[in-house]
Amino acid sequence: MPTRNEEIITKRSQEWIRDNFEYIVTKYGGKYIGVINEEVIGAALTPCEVLEKAKKLGKEEEEVSLLKVPTQEELVYVL
Repeated sequence: MPTRNEEIITKRSQEWIRDNFEYIVTKYGGKYIGVINEEVIGAALTPCEVLEKAKKLGKEEEEVSLLKVPTQEELVYVL
């Protein structure tokens, strides 16, 4: 179970993702990203690779906001 501090960090990361979504789609479309403290700490083709990068940075899985970033083409289909 995440600690209160981890919940705050995750919420801040999720807000950052929302506020920077257009940039994220442009740069990372089609990949998974991990965000901690308003920073992309890794991008890869699988979520396991992103979590492995986080682990190498000494981060716990619960600290990472993990997101599959849609491509710009995928967003067009949603709209």
